Amino acid sequence: MMLQQLDGVEVCLSVTLPDGTWMQLPTSGPLHPVWIELACYLGKAFRAEWCTADDRLVAEEFARYPSAEAFYRESDVYLYHLIGYWLEGCKRPAHAWVLQSTPNKRASVLDYGCGIGCDGLWLLDAGYDVSFADVPSRSLDFLRWRLRQRCYLGTPVHELPLGGGIAPHTFIWCMDVLEHVPPAEHEALLAHLASLGLFVLVNLIDDKTADGTVHHPVDVDGLTQYVQQRWTLVYQDYYARPDGSKTRLLCYGADIPAALMTLPTAPQRLDAGPGWGGKETTP
Repeated sequence: MMLQQLDGVEVCLSVTLPDGTWMQLPTSGPLHPVWIELACYLGKAFRAEWCTADDRLVAEEFARYPSAEAFYRESDVYLYHLIGYWLEGCKRPAHAWVLQSTPNKRASVLDYGCGIGCDGLWLLDAGYDVSFADVPSRSLDFLRWRLRQRCYLGTPVHELPLGGGIAPHTFIWCMDVLEHVPPAEHEALLAHLASLGLFVLVNLIDDKTADGTVHHPVDVDGLTQYVQQRWTLVYQDYYARPDGSKTRLLCYGADIPAALMTLPTAPQRLDAGPGWGGKETTP
């Protein structure tokens, strides 16, 4: 990889592809390493103009496929969208809460609905024991490639639906998942998550624009009440997202040891700017 300059002005980034050829990426704005990862993974199929993949582009791409399953299984557009969304920093309150709750980093985490794995990779790099799970998809293919590049060769990657033999985890991390599931299945999914580990950390997005295609509406108050009636609600918080929607972060579980009920009641508040303010590992 090298930067090419013209009259001292940086104009493009050249990346060596696995086949030995070069590809140039524009540097009109901050270029996060994860974009370079995607370019190396996709090779000549990489589309620099998709690095700003917004909801409109995703919706147009979604309409080309006969089902949501086919879209996630075959489309590359969603890879760009997931990267851009992660770089907005929407899930920093959840990361901060986990770091405060498990400072010894001995917790095992199942990243359920992991997508391209940005959250789980961040937790792996921070020292947690992480497993991944998602439906068969282009996102999961990219995650497996990313794990190999980091030499996390033994890290479990499960395809949903999960079969038997999954060991219980300390945390079930399920972020930005429910809005991709039809509302009729939300309660069953929350119950399923509770059966997989000691704690479940899940966010409920109050997105008024969800139209039942890429994103489904989520009954934030109704599902919060559902959780409170069936499990111990350890923690909840409600915060705004950069796109104007709001999300409620819940941590709940059953048979939680009393010693763990002193977990932090509020995460460190962090700005929702792009990336991690220069402090991130490369997820």
